[in-house]
Parts: sequence; C-alpha cells; structure tokens
Amino acid sequence: MTRFSEKSEEIKLKILKTGFKCKLCGDCCRRVSEDSNLVLVSAPEIRKIMENTGQSWSEIAEPYPDFLKQEDGTEYTFNWALKREGSRCIFLNESGRCRIYDIRPDICRTYPFMIQDGELLAFECPGIGEENNSKKDTRILAEDLICREENEDEDFRKIEENYLLFNGDCNKKNKKYVIDSEGAKIIE
Repeated sequence: MTRFSEKSEEIKLKILKTGFKCKLCGDCCRRVSEDSNLVLVSAPEIRKIMENTGQSWSEIAEPYPDFLKQEDGTEYTFNWALKREGSRCIFLNESGRCRIYDIRPDICRTYPFMIQDGELLAFECPGIGEENNSKKDTRILAEDLICREENEDEDFRKIEENYLLFNGDCNKKNKKYVIDSEGAKIIE
C-alpha cells in the first residue's frame, strides 16, 4: 500500500466515523450566516473556470475581503473568492445546482471537510452525522481532500515567495493588491 493510499484509507475511515451524506440542499452555496458561503479559490482554479466558461477573471472572482494595511497606504490580501450575487454563489443555478460542478474548486469538492495540520475537520452542514453515501464516494472524497491539501500547500509556498518579492517593491504605495500564486495583482 502506498503512502497516498494509506493516508486516503485513514481519512476515509474518519469520514465514515463522522458520517456524511450530501443532502443536495445548496446551503454551502448560499449565505446562511455571515460569509458562510465565501469560497476561496486559487489562481489556477480561476484560470480553469475561465477556460471552461469563457468568463473573465473579474466575472468569476473578487478579492478576499480582509485586507492588511501598511503604513504607506498599501493594502493587500492573499486570497480570491468566488463572486456572489446577493446571498448565493454566481454559479448556483435557479434549480439549486452548480453550473460548474465538474470543474468546481477544491473547497467545493470537499466541503464540509478539510485537512488541517494532519487532522480532518468538519464544518457545519446538514449532511454531517448522516449515514455515508457509499464507501466509493467516501474514498473519492478522501482522495480529493488529500489533493486539496497538496494544492493548498503548493499555492501557499508560491504566495509566500511572491509576498517576499512584493515587500521588496518600492513602487507599490497607496494601492490595493491581491498577492496570489501568480504574483501581485493591482485591484482597480
């Protein structure tokens, strides 16, 4: 058994113990409490959505709303979020289904779970505690969680590198930026 399959099996067992069955309620795509549907997306995920939908970056994503401010007036954040219309994700259709389901971001693919510091975390969701869909679905979810963790770790490393480059730039005063895995982008 490979290290990936061992980790996948361990996570699968934790998911089975927790219990989860998606109820297709769409609560994860609609605001049920303050920023409950704030979906963080990476630059590669935004590019993938752009390629498949023909939409522009600004039609898909917006800067994560928490900005850090420097003494020189420069503001920056490290994340992007899927745009929302009112209280819902822009990709949630009228019948409550995802219009980009096959290419949805990792966070959507793995909700309500995530791996942090090697531990499986479960977030509020009506499907938590329910009998699991199937062992196959649970195995796929476990594998998706591992891939998400790896993607997020890689994204973090690139953001960290770009932040160090950004901090050395003297021409950035009094502007707003998103620093992501591709570099620092000025927000107009």
